[in-house]
Amino acid sequence: MSFLNSVTDIFRPRTVAELSGPSGPGGVATAVASEPEPDDEEPVSERERRLMLHLSNASHAVNHFQNQMLTMLYPVIMADLGMSYMDVGVLTSIRSVVNTAAQASFGFVTPFVSRCKIMAFSNFGIAVGTLMSGLAMTYPMMVVARCATSLGSAAQHPVGNSILVAYYPKARGAILALNSSWSFVGTLIATPVATVLLLVMGWREIFYAVCFLSIIMGVIYLIFRDLGAPNRSGSSKARLRQGMGSYLRVLKNRNMMIIAAVFMVGAAGAEGGLQQTYFAPYLQNDLGYETVWVGVLLTAVNLGHIVGPIIFGRLSDKISRIGILQASLVFSALGTLWIANMGVGTVIVWFLGLFVYSSVTTSRGTLTQASIAVDVSVAEMDAAFSLYATLGFLAVPFWTLLTGYLMDNYGFSVAIERTTISYLIASALLFFLEKPKPAGVAA
Repeated sequence: MSFLNSVTDIFRPRTVAELSGPSGPGGVATAVASEPEPDDEEPVSERERRLMLHLSNASHAVNHFQNQMLTMLYPVIMADLGMSYMDVGVLTSIRSVVNTAAQASFGFVTPFVSRCKIMAFSNFGIAVGTLMSGLAMTYPMMVVARCATSLGSAAQHPVGNSILVAYYPKARGAILALNSSWSFVGTLIATPVATVLLLVMGWREIFYAVCFLSIIMGVIYLIFRDLGAPNRSGSSKARLRQGMGSYLRVLKNRNMMIIAAVFMVGAAGAEGGLQQTYFAPYLQNDLGYETVWVGVLLTAVNLGHIVGPIIFGRLSDKISRIGILQASLVFSALGTLWIANMGVGTVIVWFLGLFVYSSVTTSRGTLTQASIAVDVSVAEMDAAFSLYATLGFLAVPFWTLLTGYLMDNYGFSVAIERTTISYLIASALLFFLEKPKPAGVAA
């Protein structure tokens, strides 16, 4: 009943005072001082903000769940469809190209379509792709199905982040960090859930079952409105020029481009894909761990995904965001060397190694994302997050293919170890950031 009352509250008339929200150091308003609300912007209650935050967190978690469960499904899918490591690499690379290309477009789409509707139909697209994955009878059919899923999931980072920033403009970094942590809750539960499901049903039935999660997310998004939406008045040409102008301003933002490059260069932006694609087959096929123990070990990776960003995020707030980001990149290089050369060992040693490795490598994404959020205006947020996601994942297809080739021909150690130098290069790039001008100094 409380939930229904909350949803009903979204549509009731509100006063302008409600739109402003709490004032003062701890308050969260819908616009920063330098970015006044448009005169025609409808007011928003704090309850609606919280509901949107919960929805975005759940949607992001479901998105990660859908992707992460493949880590446990790949060994049996490979056996049924006759796929090699290289085949898996090609599949992952193609879907990454589709996802990256789609992410680049949302700065042009949002002046025409509500961001909440974009998120709704994106979730419907994920559901369709997931259903197609269960129906795939051949390798090419699986590639098409996973590309459909990737096309649907493309909106989550650029559009989902823009929605959250519009609802919480004075708490951008904190809200985005919270959203990122919740997304890894979906990652965390995906491995044990998929492990248990594999004991009672086939991989096709798992795809059929989980597609309904995305349908539910999409339906709920249709209830919400696009707060702080881009200006959608004027002709189509005017709105296209508006989108192009946002992209050009973002491209001229030196710090934003460097941060995006850091995300791309560190592990060539690919360690998440490498973990999802190759870790389970390596542990099961090459090291001989049973399915249950592979699930336990990948749970360590997912726990690190949650714990790492929280620890490094808190340190960055208290010490230095850039300094902690640089430190996390150095630790990522060391952690990667450890994992790459561990070889056959006890489950306890592998659990500890994977936990530490994922804790340090995952923190880069949260820290760079928060840096983008506080360095770009609300008006340019759609274009900024689109470019950030596009550039950040630009190198993933190449490195995923290379990793598959190296694993087939030289083994896991060589394939994973090559990412260590990329973390150090990313750390060095941060020295080229422009320092903010002191208050009162003209630009």
